[in-house]
Amino acid sequence: MKPALQPLVHDRRSACPGLFRMAQARDGGICRVKLTFGNVTSNQMTGIAEAAEQFGNGIVDITNRANVQIRGIRPDSEDMLVDGLLELGLGPLTDKGDDVRNVMISPLAGLDKGKFDIRPLATRVLTALQTSPSYQKLSPKFCIQIDGGESIAMVSHPHDLWLSPVNSGNPRAGFSFGIAGTPPVLAEDFPALGLVNVEHTFELVTTVLDIFIEWNARNPDASRLRHMLADIGNEAFTRLLEQRLGTTVQHPDLYYWRREMPLASGHFGIVDTSNAGHCMVGAMPPLGRLSPDMLRSLTAIADRHGCGTVQLTPWQSVLLPGVAIERAGETLKALHALGLVSDPREPIATMISCSGSAGCKSALAATQSDGIRLAALLAGKPDIPQIHLTGCSKSCASPLAKPLTLVATSEGHYDIFLYATNGPSRFGKLLASNRTIEESADLIGTNFGSGGPSHA
Repeated sequence: MKPALQPLVHDRRSACPGLFRMAQARDGGICRVKLTFGNVTSNQMTGIAEAAEQFGNGIVDITNRANVQIRGIRPDSEDMLVDGLLELGLGPLTDKGDDVRNVMISPLAGLDKGKFDIRPLATRVLTALQTSPSYQKLSPKFCIQIDGGESIAMVSHPHDLWLSPVNSGNPRAGFSFGIAGTPPVLAEDFPALGLVNVEHTFELVTTVLDIFIEWNARNPDASRLRHMLADIGNEAFTRLLEQRLGTTVQHPDLYYWRREMPLASGHFGIVDTSNAGHCMVGAMPPLGRLSPDMLRSLTAIADRHGCGTVQLTPWQSVLLPGVAIERAGETLKALHALGLVSDPREPIATMISCSGSAGCKSALAATQSDGIRLAALLAGKPDIPQIHLTGCSKSCASPLAKPLTLVATSEGHYDIFLYATNGPSRFGKLLASNRTIEESADLIGTNFGSGGPSHA
């Protein structure tokens, strides 16, 4: 049966890829399938695998917002691909609601012991974004984070608007929020902008959106809340927000409030949950990339050991929920047999990369294959920081600088940067120029493989 949803009439070519808009790359079209909070059922996973084989080049990437991208789509296959994905229930609630499905929550939301379940609020916000004609006009990059204070959470991704409970075990204490940034974790982080009662969290979100949309109508070339803040400033924005809400949001104590630090690498291995007798099991596909066969095998493991669903994460990894505790070890072994890794000490477990020259016209090197080779050369060496390989200076795979960044200079050659908050570049301090992968592995292994950096 023909799905009711139809492709968008207004096609923003300069925007991100979407379900109805295949951004063109060197290897063909890219279809980004936005998942509801990273959740995908076994049936949907199987359908994605079949779609990647039938209409694309067989490559499926997990994105850093827990979505999937099907690569290599042929122009004559776009409509059939969209129809198939809609049949699987992977489309938005309305035909113009796809671009704005950008609400991030923790993969442990609702399953972290003693933490407030923010899923109902997040679902309400996600529904409003997709169904409100005014919100559908937001940029495809416009994003919201609703944090519940979970022990496993990606809190370093900047969002246009974020909310986080000041006491994750007591939602009555209220939710802090901020604009164009992240929840503060470290002492030097920017503090929260304000505080609202839990009953007013949804109203806060819609009020912020309404204020921005009104400003955006007068400033059509701007697309993000950071542009509005740069124009009017935090104080003016806060005053306007308080006028609309009819209450004070500024609280002096918020200057010192910091969100509890999430567990480092908490998404790996066996993850405890509030689901009695059950856990989640997590592992990383190399560089966040899956083949159709891997997708089918993941589906089989989820059906056999879990609850028939797979949870994708903003670390580009997978978590299998609903696994009986006594079967967790067996499940982890099954993931390892597929080539997924769960030991964060292995460089490939945390390494990220763009598509590289195989898929992108801007890339100067084959970052995917180079990354696999680099990880193999560094395998077994302790204390290697997270590594990011990027085919050019645009850094599409990471919104922020990573501890070590390799920026391609030509095929098989990279400049190596160590992150430093003072720069001098956006990637940090230049350690070495125009190194091969073998030379890069030698430098990184020598300086970081035995407990930390020495003289680079």
